[in-house]
Amino acid sequence: NREDNMNIDSSSSPNVGSPSSLAQSSLKTASAITIRKQIWERARDKLTNYSGRIGDLDGEKYVAMQKEGMKSNISLYDIFPDSRTESTAPILQYVIWMRSQRQISPNYEANILRGLIKLVKFRFASELSTSISSRNNSVNTTGRQSSAVPSTSKKSTPLDDLPIIAELRNIHREAGSKGKKAPRSSDEGKKWLEWTEYLEVIDMLKADLLKMIENYECQLEVALNKSGNDVPDNVQNTPKPVSPNVKSLQKQRKEIAVIFQHYLILAFFSCVPDRQRTFRELELGRNFLRVETTISNERENNGRDDSSSFIWVIKHTADDYKTGGAYGERPPLPLHPSLTPAIDDFLDR
Repeated sequence: NREDNMNIDSSSSPNVGSPSSLAQSSLKTASAITIRKQIWERARDKLTNYSGRIGDLDGEKYVAMQKEGMKSNISLYDIFPDSRTESTAPILQYVIWMRSQRQISPNYEANILRGLIKLVKFRFASELSTSISSRNNSVNTTGRQSSAVPSTSKKSTPLDDLPIIAELRNIHREAGSKGKKAPRSSDEGKKWLEWTEYLEVIDMLKADLLKMIENYECQLEVALNKSGNDVPDNVQNTPKPVSPNVKSLQKQRKEIAVIFQHYLILAFFSCVPDRQRTFRELELGRNFLRVETTISNERENNGRDDSSSFIWVIKHTADDYKTGGAYGERPPLPLHPSLTPAIDDFLDR
């Protein structure tokens, strides 16, 4: 129906000699649709021819030609020479390529267009400010005001009235509308774990770690017996040359260290579900401390047995977390006592 509006004649207006506002709006809309259709068709044809030429070239030769071409000076003024609607062609070509080659979703397309609209605004901002300044000077000199009708939106700026921006906004709205109706591109259910599942992952990782340590210690004992106790405790620092057995033990030590670290990080999150920065910036003696604490246990005669033990705590000053300037030093964040032997073992190893 919108395309049929192209056939509306101004003489059909109820006001003789001047087309109605409805007819003017219809003609303007139909014209914009026709221009957009032509741009899309030209973009598709250009992309098809471009792909055909790529197929005729050797891969390495094509890459070399592209690099040579990129050495020339290319700016936004070359990509968007003016603010006409036709200047959206490079963006439409890019969107077509993303759809065909990357199979992007409508929501992703809308996000891309949102960023490109800001880029185009940046391209014409300086020119527009210059033209507005010149127009204001002309108004002050002649006393006449421009006949251009600005946008009626409260949030709009003069940049929003540019034809290229208006066209990109239309394309962005279409992509946004498709995104609301399109199914999700990923399964949201696979992004989350139940708490019990998370704890099971930690237990499984711990079991794998203990098995790796047991195998390592058995092989280390065998190597010690064969070599007459010449294999040092810290095989990682063994001077060269080393035997194949020692090299294997070195590799196992590194693998154990990585798995051990994974286990501790996941276990830390189960006790202190804080920002990742908290664990990334842990430093012994500064914000990661081993402190003595008192643990009270109920005895059989309903009395209390107070015994001292050690736990690891995370201690943040105002400089160690994002909102420290507002809240100052944080209370200690204790890790569960059951993790103390594992942390000590990790540091000893």
